[in-house]
Amino acid sequence: MTALQALKKASLQDWHPAQVNAALRMRGYSLRQLSLLNGYSNPNSLAKALHRPYPLAEAIIAEALGISAPEIWPSRYGADGKSNRKRGQKALLPAGAKPSRLRPIRNSQQAGGE
Repeated sequence: MTALQALKKASLQDWHPAQVNAALRMRGYSLRQLSLLNGYSNPNSLAKALHRPYPLAEAIIAEALGISAPEIWPSRYGADGKSNRKRGQKALLPAGAKPSRLRPIRNSQQAGGE
């Protein structure tokens, strides 16, 4: 089997981008809403994760769906659940970090001065 065939087989395990969008819609979210809720100025920022590895965006999407990122994109993660990124590249998300801002707002200034 060539490397290209192996890559294609691995990516067939991943959810189709339309499946991710549909699952988000069933939960009452859109990628645009998640982008804005998480402080991205470009509402299309999280959509990049549907087509190429973007660990922080993957974590945000997975948290909104209530599952782990390796369940959605198994070809991007190893058996230990860690990203398959090349060695020497800086990790974008520290281990155990919770990136999403879907939880209640903690900053009183953002909550309207409460």
